[in-house]
Amino acid sequence: MSNFQPYIFLGFLSLSTLSLSLGQDNDILLQHELYQYADRLQIKYPQDTALFLGAKPYGRDALNQFFAFADTSSMGYKQKAWHKRMQYLLDDELSLKQVGEGVFNTLYKNKRDFFHIQTPTVNIFINPALNLGVGRETHEFSTGISPQTLLNNSRGISIRGTLFNKIGFYSEVYDNITRFPQYQFDRYRQTDVLEGEAFIKLFGEQNGLDYLSSKAYITVSPIKNIRIKFGKDRAFWGYGHQSLALSDVATDHLLLNIRTRFWKFEYVNHFAQMIDFVRNKRDDEGTFPRKFAVFHQLTFQPNSRWSLGLFESIVYTPTLANGNRGFELSYLNPIIFYRSAEQALGSPDNSFLGLQGRVNLWKRLQLYGQLTIDDYNFGVRDQGSGYWANKYGYQLGLKYIDVLNIPSMDLQLEYNSVRPYTYQHINVSASYQHYGQSLGHAAGANLYDVTAILRYRPLPALQLYGSYTYLKQGLDENGINYGADPSISYAVNRFQDFNNTVAQGSTYTVHQLFGRASYQLWKTDAYLDGELVWREETGGRTVYLLAGLRVGIPGRIQRR
Repeated sequence: MSNFQPYIFLGFLSLSTLSLSLGQDNDILLQHELYQYADRLQIKYPQDTALFLGAKPYGRDALNQFFAFADTSSMGYKQKAWHKRMQYLLDDELSLKQVGEGVFNTLYKNKRDFFHIQTPTVNIFINPALNLGVGRETHEFSTGISPQTLLNNSRGISIRGTLFNKIGFYSEVYDNITRFPQYQFDRYRQTDVLEGEAFIKLFGEQNGLDYLSSKAYITVSPIKNIRIKFGKDRAFWGYGHQSLALSDVATDHLLLNIRTRFWKFEYVNHFAQMIDFVRNKRDDEGTFPRKFAVFHQLTFQPNSRWSLGLFESIVYTPTLANGNRGFELSYLNPIIFYRSAEQALGSPDNSFLGLQGRVNLWKRLQLYGQLTIDDYNFGVRDQGSGYWANKYGYQLGLKYIDVLNIPSMDLQLEYNSVRPYTYQHINVSASYQHYGQSLGHAAGANLYDVTAILRYRPLPALQLYGSYTYLKQGLDENGINYGADPSISYAVNRFQDFNNTVAQGSTYTVHQLFGRASYQLWKTDAYLDGELVWREETGGRTVYLLAGLRVGIPGRIQRR
């Protein structure tokens, strides 16, 4: 075990022993449609109940309370039915009131969960985790065969619940055998990394990959306004489609997350142990090197209309040129200004600072944004523009509820720009990555993109989702580092010191149309899905159709 884990474990145990008899819960899986519905409620049906949406995931109990206080009297029939479906997915007490004979007098007795156990001190909910589908792709790339069959075959189980009204827990594991579209498989062959996953094995002869997915954590509240979570999961900070600060693109990591609420503030601490991925590592070379990250965010939310957050992070490696320091104890201070602590150590680490916020207008619109600063040197402004070390990214976005007065149709527009060399560090082990996957924008840096998303609920059980994305990025060429890839040191073959521009280098563009129709079965977290994708990028194009059954696994959001 690393030096980090004993501190987390001992600290968690000591806090757990202080726990009061408070109901505990577990988090909503990231990318679940409940998050989009929560955004919609906050914009269209504002209420005094505090729900801070800038740091995901958040707990079922908090979201359920928010849903319960929504003013449903002004909703139409279809919107009320939609609201009830969403609330039923959240509210365990509501589901337990529906208990009947079920299937074989054992399964789906509450009409929602495959199997559940209810006692005065224990609630356990067990469900399958399935993603079974088949599709067809036609592509024009320099590699691969066209056309080809696509396959989703994910099978597993999820278990969640509460123990003694003090501890919440969640655990899931499922095995995946997948045949990916050509562009995704080519990306894996180039990097040995599959976004959102860890250890990967090739399967079959045609674009097949085999891998396990798992996460598990426990939660506890020592006092009413503090919630502590320890285990393996991921996070997403921001209000947008992308996050430039902390994204859920990378696979799950070991974490200790502490959320503290007081008056109109929320303060989030996120301590993480991550992996410094090494390509082509042999098994006899031992484990992957560890790296660590610390994040905190203070959010001020005076009312339901607007919110403003200040965040900061450090990513660092325990091994430096002068020896192995292990986990840096200075970063355990939960309220210190991280940049000051990092500079006092000799400035060896990768630090970030930023802002994010949103404002709701007229119960129809939300404007949101995010600014992430990796580094900025004001002292070189008189020497020229485009200084390489002025590394930052920003996001501007809009959400429009009931667009064109069509009930249950929502539009989202978003623009992101990330300057060259953002997320890179002189020590590649301290890059803004986990397991070779970005912790910020899904595609890295030296880019800008535009995304439009349309969501429509014509029936309470039917969700239609469509998106268009345009991305332009400057990639490395002829061994020159133009600043796109976070896994490269900014000290190696950097293009130039001044006159650097966004998307410099070898031009790479993407145009992508993505559509998905999801029909919810009964009151369970189960859906019949159909997906259609048209994608044109530098180097080729692809069109594919995929259909299947999804149970307990959120439909993945296309971020790249």
